[in-house]
Amino acid sequence: MQSLFRCAALAALAALGALPLALRADAVSAAPEVALRQVTANVGGLWCGAGLLHEFTLEIAQHYQDVEGRLVRKERVREITGRVEGATVKTDAQRNQTMELLAQGDQLRIVAATGLLGLARGQSFTRAVGGSCSR
Repeated sequence: MQSLFRCAALAALAALGALPLALRADAVSAAPEVALRQVTANVGGLWCGAGLLHEFTLEIAQHYQDVEGRLVRKERVREITGRVEGATVKTDAQRNQTMELLAQGDQLRIVAATGLLGLARGQSFTRAVGGSCSR
């Protein structure tokens, strides 16, 4: 960890021009490659439709940034896949329909959608309590 701080300090000094030219090259080459993982919202689990979506449930399985799930209304099931980018869930296009949901606490709000899902823009899902959506 100390070497990471040392590399960062050398890189900062090099950027400011405070290091001789020969040392700048060493500072840049000594910087370790670090894979940064983007912080993503935790959206895995069961979500219950609210308001106009009260007949829907959204079941999401999340593995880091990848999600897959099922949007269910009565007996109709739509399989979805997508990615979480920060607090936004972006579904892959399926049957020319996409959806973007914004995670805010225990709520997933549809902020953008295409196809029939576009009619649900602004509607939301709430996280299930006790593992089910009581109606």
